[in-house]
Amino acid sequence: MRPSDDGWPAGIGLVGAGAMGRALAAGLTRGDRLAPGALAVADAVPAAVEAAVADCGGRPATLGEAASADLVCVAVKPKDAADALAAVGAALRPGAVVLSVVAGWDLDRLAAALPGVPLVRTMPNLAVRHGAGIVAVATRGLDGDREAALLALLRPLGAVVPLPEHLFAAATALAGSGPGLLALVAEGLEEGAVAAGLTRAQAREMVGAVVAGTAALLADGTDPALLRQRVSSPAGTTVAGLAVLERGAVRAHLADAVLAAARRASEL
Repeated sequence: MRPSDDGWPAGIGLVGAGAMGRALAAGLTRGDRLAPGALAVADAVPAAVEAAVADCGGRPATLGEAASADLVCVAVKPKDAADALAAVGAALRPGAVVLSVVAGWDLDRLAAALPGVPLVRTMPNLAVRHGAGIVAVATRGLDGDREAALLALLRPLGAVVPLPEHLFAAATALAGSGPGLLALVAEGLEEGAVAAGLTRAQAREMVGAVVAGTAALLADGTDPALLRQRVSSPAGTTVAGLAVLERGAVRAHLADAVLAAARRASEL
């Protein structure tokens, strides 16, 4: 996706070049959507800026330079958000849009820090780097054309899901914490495969393929329960394995884990 017909955004500023900031920048700059050098990267840690520029392209910048872009992405830790937003607000150009990935900062809180500024609250996950992520989105103060351009800009990152803000805790739990929960499942599958005789390398390669293949099978909206039934032949291997998981209430524990993550997200 190139900039919209009116040239927006001509440039993107990244304030905060940690893991999430770099993943977001990598997704936004994939392909030829932005001109070389259109990404300005600022962080209090010079090594983080160097890593982001090496990873995503763009150029090192001061916070003020990054904040003068058309679209300013704020990806700092919650404890640093107040100071970062104050500095961003002092350098914003008229009509600039601020996109926040700061956990726990809702649109009301962002608007209090940046009065009158068009705002985008997002909850992405690290897979946006590869175009396979999830981005929950809520906006305030954007006109229809600018919001459409923004959603188009985000779409190559993965599934873009506009949500009312009261559902952001649930989205945080699923999109943000889901990869960690699935990684634990993958870890268990790998351990079981090694115990059954595969080498660690063989098990890891096959588990990665199983996870990717299952995701592909579910990508068209297939009910997970239906997929489970399709691969469960009577008295077969899948049924034997599922019986162990059901005795351990694994499905209920996963649901409880998402609820626990959502409760924690609402506390931030």
